[in-house]
Amino acid sequence: MNSNQQDMIDILNGLIQINNDRIAGYHQASLETKDGDLEQLFRSRLNESINFSETLSAYIKEMGGEPALGGTTAGIIHRSWLNFKAALQQHDRIALLESCEFGDKSAIEAYENALNNELIKANEELNGVLLRQQADIESSLKIIQTLTPRTNSTQAELDALKLR
Repeated sequence: MNSNQQDMIDILNGLIQINNDRIAGYHQASLETKDGDLEQLFRSRLNESINFSETLSAYIKEMGGEPALGGTTAGIIHRSWLNFKAALQQHDRIALLESCEFGDKSAIEAYENALNNELIKANEELNGVLLRQQADIESSLKIIQTLTPRTNSTQAELDALKLR
């Protein structure tokens, strides 16, 4: 195995770790929620991440590497924070959605970093796979953001909502 292959394996393993964080986070969120619609959404995102991780693992094995098994340290810390926050807020819908939003934003950033790598850019097939996975995560993020009420309304928005 040459150094370029090892570099690509390292990049893909980083994405596997991010997806493993998503798997653990969405699994935890699906257990924390009492809302059927969110449980279904979270399980769907969990399965999406499993598929992404399996696809990336196949590429790593094809290159002669060993796929990562765990998640990132940041992911572990984030899930610990989610546990603490959920305990305080008693499985609050908004808190769960905001935590999932944070996780998906982190995943998108990791994919952007990987897609900016010259080795990934040079491999059209792999680049296409990562672009599709990133687009799917961005779609997931948009769904979550749609479901997350925003509290930073402008005064004009608040005035428009007043009943007269």
